[in-house]
Amino acid sequence: MRDISVTKKLYFIVGTMAVLIAAELVTLWFSMETLSSVRAFVGGEGLWSKSQKDASYHLREYNITHDEKHYRAFQGFMQVPLGDHKTLVELSKPEPDLEMARQGFLEGRIHPDDIDGMINLIQRFHSVYYINEAVKIWTKADSIIGKLIPLGERMRAEINSNNPSQALLDSLQRQIEPVNAELTVLEDNFSYVLGEGSRWLEDLVLRLLPIVAFTVEISGLLMSISVSLSLIHI
Repeated sequence: MRDISVTKKLYFIVGTMAVLIAAELVTLWFSMETLSSVRAFVGGEGLWSKSQKDASYHLREYNITHDEKHYRAFQGFMQVPLGDHKTLVELSKPEPDLEMARQGFLEGRIHPDDIDGMINLIQRFHSVYYINEAVKIWTKADSIIGKLIPLGERMRAEINSNNPSQALLDSLQRQIEPVNAELTVLEDNFSYVLGEGSRWLEDLVLRLLPIVAFTVEISGLLMSISVSLSLIHI
């Protein structure tokens, strides 16, 4: 530093400080975006859970009333988990089609502003325990909720037959409850894991930001002292 002009030293200090401050801001932005994406996943789970329960309700009503409007409502509510499943399948591929993944989340009624962040969360942190565990639960839940579709199709076929058997319809109806019970446990576990992950990430951010801020302050102080000493010896 002794052989560099004062002007260049000042430029160096200002440039270095700008880079460090930018790094601090990027760290803060990245942390907030990630926490927001976790929140969006929790909200998405709420939509998934509500749609699953509404679909089951309309399937029960269809069994009682034989009114096709309930079967159409069942199909409509099933579009939410089916859309999310499309995204999960796509993101599980080595080279996913991100546009297809976005379309799946849209069909799952995820807010468009949250979609890219949620996709990035899975891609960036898929190896982190909390995200990895949440994806496993999501995968298992998809396989279970898929059982409702053939149950609904068999129910509809029987209702529209020439001589529908109420005993068979009631048997199909009874198969819905175990599916709902199993899904409720998985939905709770999904929210719990994401909640744990959110707290882990928040703790990490609270540890990281002071380190970054301290680095900025100490770097600025050391460089200022260095320039001041060089000016004294001029």
